[in-house]
Amino acid sequence: MSSIPFSRQVSEDNSFLFLGNKVSLLVLGEETQGQYAIIQTEERKGFEPPPHVHTREDENFYVLEGEVTYFIADQVIRATPGTYVHAPRGIEHTFKLNTDLAKVLVSVYPSGFEKFVRELSIPVPDQMPSALEGPPSPEEVQRLISIAKKYGIEMNMG
Repeated sequence: MSSIPFSRQVSEDNSFLFLGNKVSLLVLGEETQGQYAIIQTEERKGFEPPPHVHTREDENFYVLEGEVTYFIADQVIRATPGTYVHAPRGIEHTFKLNTDLAKVLVSVYPSGFEKFVRELSIPVPDQMPSALEGPPSPEEVQRLISIAKKYGIEMNMG
């Protein structure tokens, strides 16, 4: 853990567009000696991830705004503001928004997932895309699968 106190707010410098959603990298692994990372996400309905498995880290969700249904193995968890959800490594999971928008604090233990997020991200555009423009191209899907694999994430695109 860092022995130097610090604080960080969501800003242009730490915010990116990741798979159609705004993400803000609040705590990085290099600041916690690799123990954890924290990301704030602003999820949009229609931009949810495919089912996937993290092989290297546990993923935790704390819903700040909106309503999200998490599918973790055979469990279905309806999460409203104030709900904490734990997705252990090695277990397939995904989620669907029940509201148009949701703000979620995501923590991963140990860190590393934030590097995957950063590698797939682009700067936040002045205007967020309003809807998916059809399914991702085969090249986009292959890039996602390839980068995910590099970080120990198995995507179920079926």
